[in-house]
Amino acid sequence: MAAPSLWEVLDRACNTGPVMAAKDFDMSLFRTTSRLVKEYDIKYDPTTPVPTDDSLVQDVWNAGLALFTEVGSYCLNSSRRIMFDESEIKAGLREIRGEAVIGEGSERRTLKLRGIDDNAPPSIICGGVIESNMPEGELFVKLYQSIAQEPLIDGFYVGPPLQTSEGRTVRTGTPLETHLGHSMVSWVREATRRAGRPGLHFISACSAAIANVAACDPNVGLRKSDGIVATIMPEMKTDYENLNKIVQAHDYGCVKHVYNGGMIGGWGGGPEGALVVAIANAIMATMVYKIGIGASYHALGYLRASTPNYSAFVTRPCLWGSSLGGQALSRNTKIINTVVAMTNSGPGTKMQFQEISAAIAAALPCGREGLSQGTRRFKVRPLLGSGLENRFWGELGHAMAGVKRDFANHIAEEMLIKYEHRITRDSDGGPPGHTFDEIYDLKTLQPRKRFLAVYEEAKSDLRDLGLDI
Repeated sequence: MAAPSLWEVLDRACNTGPVMAAKDFDMSLFRTTSRLVKEYDIKYDPTTPVPTDDSLVQDVWNAGLALFTEVGSYCLNSSRRIMFDESEIKAGLREIRGEAVIGEGSERRTLKLRGIDDNAPPSIICGGVIESNMPEGELFVKLYQSIAQEPLIDGFYVGPPLQTSEGRTVRTGTPLETHLGHSMVSWVREATRRAGRPGLHFISACSAAIANVAACDPNVGLRKSDGIVATIMPEMKTDYENLNKIVQAHDYGCVKHVYNGGMIGGWGGGPEGALVVAIANAIMATMVYKIGIGASYHALGYLRASTPNYSAFVTRPCLWGSSLGGQALSRNTKIINTVVAMTNSGPGTKMQFQEISAAIAAALPCGREGLSQGTRRFKVRPLLGSGLENRFWGELGHAMAGVKRDFANHIAEEMLIKYEHRITRDSDGGPPGHTFDEIYDLKTLQPRKRFLAVYEEAKSDLRDLGLDI
């Protein structure tokens, strides 16, 4: 038996799925997740940010699979549930290819599956800056050129959209964002050309589907070897904007990149429930968004907890859940599972390098691939991001090849001790960091000495822990 086609899935989302109020879907998800956490005896262990308990890994997978099978997913526009029976889900998981080709020419890369405690280096390193408050034009080009010129970077994430287009305020879904979608990717293509790597892969994360449609241009815009980002919304939901992105990627033939996570304190409850939801989201990405069919890869977003004062992506419970989630997907599926780790601290700071170190320790030895990173999203100011943290990301990703989970747990623990006291409800969340033009000399496009010193100090700390970087 084959899994339902994309068109059948869209029919269920738009026309035939059972109608249900959103609040009733949320309560059903909450009750089912709570029951499954107890049934599978999933318990958060704060003393082990990178667990090695294989039986727990399997329980996490079984609970997530049961959650998706029972609850399905939900389309906000139509108020319809998108349901699949057990045989359809098994067929969908069997159809996953476990491989994706990205980039062009000398920058062509084959993205492959990683195993738990894998000795191989990552097949790609994706960088980027998750930052929307950035100037248009030349400074945008130079920032991404600083990333593209890093030899260990095999591609990068671009988005969300800037706040202006032609100097005018951009609101999501407006014609100005449509124009901006095309402008952004043309600037990225210019950045990769200046770096001498015109075939470098990138993914576009415009909020509006029409902006991604406008960006698709094999000559000056988004090529078929590039990608479009679609999101699974909290919790286990989608909408027409995200489904339109999937359809555009399918029809145009470009790469699909789907991001999801579990919200600690959301409808899944605590870290245990958020983890189960994250696994269900990954299965939803396979069944609804058709990740694994054609060129595509998936980002099991770090479990996260947000308050008005900070965004916690690389705290102890988030790392615990993300580590287990990566292991569960690696052990039970062929989903190419990548990392997105938005830091609380900003670029050019010791704390950001520590957060990146903890994130990679909880990812690469746990079966994740295609590393991609983000920087601070809360308290954003213009130009927060640079090539330097991307350089660190790439070097550390390769250094972690062959590292086993127990040693990764040691690294994550040591990093957490250094910074976790900064990420609390009553703290500032960490230093806001420095802007691109502060970190880099804009004429030479090289990092300034004082920031290189911070970067070298962060690597020295890892060497002291026994990591060969």
